[in-house]
Amino acid sequence: MLLSLLKSRLVSRLACLLLLIAFPFFFVKDPGPHSTPLVSALWDCGHLLFFAGLVIALQTRVDFSKPRAAVMFLTGVFIGGGLIEIIQAHTGRDGNWQDLLRDLTGAWVGLFWLQKANARVWLGRVMAIIFLLPTIFTVYTATYTQYEAEKIFPQLANFETDVDLHGIKGNIQRSNTLHSLDQYSLKVHLNTEPYAQVSFNEFFNSWQGYGNLLMDIYNPDSQVLDLVIRIDDVEHELGDNAHNDRFNKALHLEPGWNKIKIPISEIQHAPATRLLNLDEIKSMVIFARQLPQDRDIYLDNIRLQ
Repeated sequence: MLLSLLKSRLVSRLACLLLLIAFPFFFVKDPGPHSTPLVSALWDCGHLLFFAGLVIALQTRVDFSKPRAAVMFLTGVFIGGGLIEIIQAHTGRDGNWQDLLRDLTGAWVGLFWLQKANARVWLGRVMAIIFLLPTIFTVYTATYTQYEAEKIFPQLANFETDVDLHGIKGNIQRSNTLHSLDQYSLKVHLNTEPYAQVSFNEFFNSWQGYGNLLMDIYNPDSQVLDLVIRIDDVEHELGDNAHNDRFNKALHLEPGWNKIKIPISEIQHAPATRLLNLDEIKSMVIFARQLPQDRDIYLDNIRLQ
């Protein structure tokens, strides 16, 4: 019944109309810095839906049960999708070849899940599911990460599970050697590059209404370690990256545990010509400048209070 409905001329015409409406969005930037990883992951699913919908739009005119028609269609999607990515690279968006894979996956799903089942079609359906797994995994990971972040807020990170490492970049690993809360901390290795850093790139909640940003940092060496903490909002990321348009603060780490406390008002008033937007904090970076030798630090219990 459902298969017959999807093959009707009315559905085909409606699909054509929706595809015409959707096509310009290939050349529009995704939500970008304003979005969460989950929104971006769902946005990317549009490639799958568009090309599966293209099969629906064409199926009353093309017999996709014939292998030659299916191969020609997939070839057309490969060429057309590739051209779209090339054009995007010259119209303010980044060409992304993973999007081309999603285009082909959507086409493959449409080709085999809209045909009458037989052994060959079922093989195609199984392959379609396999092709879908990376996208499904990306959406699942983004959903679970955001759920966990919402659950522990106003704690921003506690590093008790591998999920807590999602959205953190740097030479990092979870460690149960030193911790100020529960069982684990984040061990960060800082090398001698000009800017050795760890960056936190996923914050989902507003910092409005909180008084302080708190964190515990352990310096395992007998020597003092000087670091800098930097916090950006969306407006800064969309701007020209000016040093006086974000929050920057020097951290002077004594040996052992250091209890860091930064007033939220200090963060908000850091930009020279505006207030930092506490509703759209995008990243926090802790970095060292040109260390004479490699150093390690341990971060734990990053939270708002």
